[in-house]
Amino acid sequence: MTERFQPGGVTHALVSGLVELALASALLAGSLATADQSPQAATSLSVASLLWAVLAVASLAVAWLRARVLAAELDDEAVVLHGLGGARRFPYAELSAVEVSARRTRVVARDGTTRVVRGVRGPAQGNRFRARVLARAKAAVAAAEVDTLPADQRERNRDG
Repeated sequence: MTERFQPGGVTHALVSGLVELALASALLAGSLATADQSPQAATSLSVASLLWAVLAVASLAVAWLRARVLAAELDDEAVVLHGLGGARRFPYAELSAVEVSARRTRVVARDGTTRVVRGVRGPAQGNRFRARVLARAKAAVAAAEVDTLPADQRERNRDG
C-alpha cells in the first residue's frame, strides 16, 4: 500500500495569490484613472501594480506546486520523492536516517548524501514521516532476512 505525503498551505498560498492579484488590478485601475491628472502618480501606481502582479504569480505558482508536484510517497520497497525534476526512488536498504528539523525533513542515504523531502512540511508531519519510514524499513529488512534464510531455518523460526 502506498502512503502519500503532500505539503499543506495550498489554500493559504492560493488565497494569498488571489488577494495580491486583486490588489494589482485595483492599482492598475487607479493608474488608468489618474493618468490624465498626474502622469507621475499613474506611473507609480502602474509600477506598484506590476510588482503585486509578479508576487501574485509567484504565490499562485507555489500553490500549484504544493497541490500537484511536490510529494513524498512510501511504498513497500522505497521512499519516492516527487519534485520538479520528476520522481526519485530511494530503497529502504539504501537509507541510513531521516532528519527532522523545525524547517525541513531530509532523507540521508548510506553514502552520506541528503535529499530534502519537499512533500513534508513542519516538524509534526516530519516526525510522522520518519516513523512511517522506520516502520516500513524494518518490515523490508525483516522480509529480506526471511527470504535469505535456508529452508530448514525457516521451519525452525516458524515453530518458535
